Amino acid sequence: MRDRSEFTLRKQRDFARVYKKGSSRGSRYVVILYRKNGLGYTRTAFVASRKVGNAVTRNRARRLMREAYRSLEAGVSKGYDIIFVARNTIDGCKEAEVEKVMRSALRGCELIV
Repeated sequence: MRDRSEFTLRKQRDFARVYKKGSSRGSRYVVILYRKNGLGYTRTAFVASRKVGNAVTRNRARRLMREAYRSLEAGVSKGYDIIFVARNTIDGCKEAEVEKVMRSALRGCELIV
């Protein structure tokens, strides 16, 4: 089994590649940016900008997205780099709401099998 950190986007050039040449899909609480990565597995990143709120709110937003993705992960197509960006509307949401919105956005991107 691979180390969990191998499935995380970390390098600036990988982020830049997704931002510049990737596609995006917006939803109520989350914006999804994605691009094929040519690997046999999917790498993800969870981002919350300063527009979302203070540090506590941003960390909660990232945790919510991470947990919601964890339940969807098994059905997501392999071979993509995906960046989940929190919108400021995510503040005060429950995990089930975020999961539902993420599922529909991933379905719109045709990333869920």
